[in-house]
Amino acid sequence: MRATALAAAAALLASACATLPGGDSFVVTTGELPPVPTGRTWPDAAQDVRNQRARGNGLVEMPEMQAYLNGLLAKVKTAAGVPNWPGAVYITASNDLEAYCTGAGNIYLSLGWLSSAESEDEIVAILSHEYGHVYLDYHQLEGASNTADKMALWASVGMVLAQKAGNATGWGIGDSMVASYLLGKGVLVPAWGRQQEENADRFGATVSLRLGYSFTQGFKAFLERQDTWEQQNAARREAQKQRVLEQVKLAAADNARKKSAAQGNDAVNHAMREMQASLESGTAGLFQSVDSGVRDLWGQFTESHPSTSARLDSLTAQVMPLMAGRPRPRPSVEPWTRALAQKRSAATLKNYQLAADAQGALQAQDFVRARKLALDAASGPTARQALPLLTLSLAEIGPGGNGMQMQRAAMVLDRNLQSEPDRAWTVYVTRANGLLGSGQGRAAQTVMDQGFTYFNDAPAAWPDAIRFYGQAGDWNRAKQLAAQCASRFPTYANGCNTAALTPAEKAEQERRNEQKAKSLVDRLTKK
Repeated sequence: MRATALAAAAALLASACATLPGGDSFVVTTGELPPVPTGRTWPDAAQDVRNQRARGNGLVEMPEMQAYLNGLLAKVKTAAGVPNWPGAVYITASNDLEAYCTGAGNIYLSLGWLSSAESEDEIVAILSHEYGHVYLDYHQLEGASNTADKMALWASVGMVLAQKAGNATGWGIGDSMVASYLLGKGVLVPAWGRQQEENADRFGATVSLRLGYSFTQGFKAFLERQDTWEQQNAARREAQKQRVLEQVKLAAADNARKKSAAQGNDAVNHAMREMQASLESGTAGLFQSVDSGVRDLWGQFTESHPSTSARLDSLTAQVMPLMAGRPRPRPSVEPWTRALAQKRSAATLKNYQLAADAQGALQAQDFVRARKLALDAASGPTARQALPLLTLSLAEIGPGGNGMQMQRAAMVLDRNLQSEPDRAWTVYVTRANGLLGSGQGRAAQTVMDQGFTYFNDAPAAWPDAIRFYGQAGDWNRAKQLAAQCASRFPTYANGCNTAALTPAEKAEQERRNEQKAKSLVDRLTKK
């Protein structure tokens, strides 16, 4: 069965590769730039930025740093022969090493990269790599990748996963179907991603070398840092997976005890319950481990790019001949150090680190320390920015959360909503849901209406808004908005329609999923 699933995946992967720009043999040669793509259409840049502010914890206002980064991007564009193309650099409120670009030509660089990079060479490597995606016009594939969830590949993966359906509390047949569906969805997109990453590396290295930057301190440092972070992140995911496994096993054992409790409380029945609990726990652990193994197997086929170390080895082999006999440029450290030391930029980076420390204190339930750190984090240039204020809001509520504390927390969040350059969708959602949860439905709807009006052109905001209106009791409005979402933003249709499901509809959907899974299992076992 596993072979059947993998064969189906391989066929679809081969089909996907043939749709790459230039065909499946399209490869960028390091040291050469491919012809400039023609006939480009550019999405509205301002709308694109607002959509990114509707994701995660929004964007970080760092005017001086952004001016510096945009100067570097202008150099990249000029070296690539497209100085007048649109697009700018924006900073995301994430401590992870993340960078991505959009079809509007914008590049989004995380705070994590700003805190980690050690030279201008490294920053130019990141920007030139991301601009490679823009230059090569890979964004024409965004629609295809987002609608790939309509493919039937999930059924192939389901042949492996469905066998374990319904054996553990917290993981039922419907969950198996959803898991297989998501795994299948992930296979098509990375088929393009692998080629994208290789070509973007080669494009970026070509541009970086033309600009006179160090390969060793630039691309090599960039990819090595990325590789180290990915390995550390993988270790964190593995630890989290083990914690989830233990939770599933405990839940399964507890469920077995509850099911058999009605049989009596004598010593024999108690012993039988404990034996059954042990068996359920072991079965849950077995099936969860099998599922994890399947996920790890499919991870080899669905990673968004080859291993970073492999990318570096490949790129180094191509760059070295181009550098033969040429002087090695010295790393450009001083300009980057100066940009980091600029007063407002330095204060912003410091405050976001304080916010991270405050979150750690909250997890440790040290609310006094958390509030002190969060107050400092939400001051100066970050006094109205989303992440520091969300952290301070949690610290203000504390362990109990009386009326006065809740009011202080709400006032903290309002500071973000009153600042146009800093407004983040997540704050509107948090504020509205908080009011709704405390029984202030009318006030909650006012906040959501204001936020949704502001972020109406941001497709990422629509599922949250639809879900809110439904939970507030206006399911007709939720359904109407879902229809509008599907019409305006087709790639978000699935998320919007799911958000508009009533509790009864969700229950019916789960029932149908169970029936589909049972039917699949029956066919596989020839019942």
